[in-house]
Amino acid sequence: MRASLVLAAAIGGVILAGRPGGRAAEAIAIDRHAVGHAGEVRRIQAHFDSVLSELQARNVDGLTESQRTKRTTLVGVLAAYRQRGVFPHNRHFPGEAVPYFIDRPTGTLCAVAHLLESTGRRDIVDAVAAMDNNVWVAELKGNREFEAWLEQHGVTLAEAARIQVPYVDDQVSSRFSMRNSSIVLGSVTALTAWNAFANRNGQQGIASIAGAAAGAVAVGYGGALISNGEAPFSVGALSIAAGGISAALATHRFFRHRHLAAEARKTQSVVQRTTVTPIMPVDGQNGAGLSLSIRF
Repeated sequence: MRASLVLAAAIGGVILAGRPGGRAAEAIAIDRHAVGHAGEVRRIQAHFDSVLSELQARNVDGLTESQRTKRTTLVGVLAAYRQRGVFPHNRHFPGEAVPYFIDRPTGTLCAVAHLLESTGRRDIVDAVAAMDNNVWVAELKGNREFEAWLEQHGVTLAEAARIQVPYVDDQVSSRFSMRNSSIVLGSVTALTAWNAFANRNGQQGIASIAGAAAGAVAVGYGGALISNGEAPFSVGALSIAAGGISAALATHRFFRHRHLAAEARKTQSVVQRTTVTPIMPVDGQNGAGLSLSIRF
């Protein structure tokens, strides 16, 4: 059990530790950047999942056959764009959600720009990006070339605005995941300490239950982090280890309390079955004494 306490203390130390230096800090920074970008990609893909469902659910009976055909093609192009998972980066607006028509360093187009280019209208893409590369599609109302293209393809301005997604810097997703991880690890460490020091005999049932439940949550959370890459592998592994310790210690305290309670009941039962009765002489001829009665 001492080993468990040492490990629990180590977990707490990791959570409260200061910033690492040198190559370790650089490696963590790179890891968090990659993790943050992966989270951003998943966020954008989830957005397109919703948009695609909305586009496919729209009643298109009022469109011409040509419009319906072109619209169906665009929906397929958007689905492929979503699946590929290559999107612009927010490189200039930390902490803000901002659209980009073109990611200049990589040449990656946003979804609306990609749809335009797929139909041979790169000229509109370049014109819009030259005017304002961070423009919101809704602000393109009145742009004759763009509105004519929308009309030809059976897409409304509102739908095009819905397709557009703003981008956040990669570190936002990483910081969010790391903050959640700190909360989980901190909670599990606190419950582990509670069970280790204040609940030695398991007399506080709420501590045992909370420690076991939090441990199970931390193990599941750590496994999810590792499987979906929302945080560095070490964070997921630490969450699993901390959760396992918490659950094991809480379970030990629970069964220890049950064992002690059972032993107490046995002792009480033995005492209740043993009776000592004094014997007093009635006629004055017989001597006094004690009568011991043991019931089995």
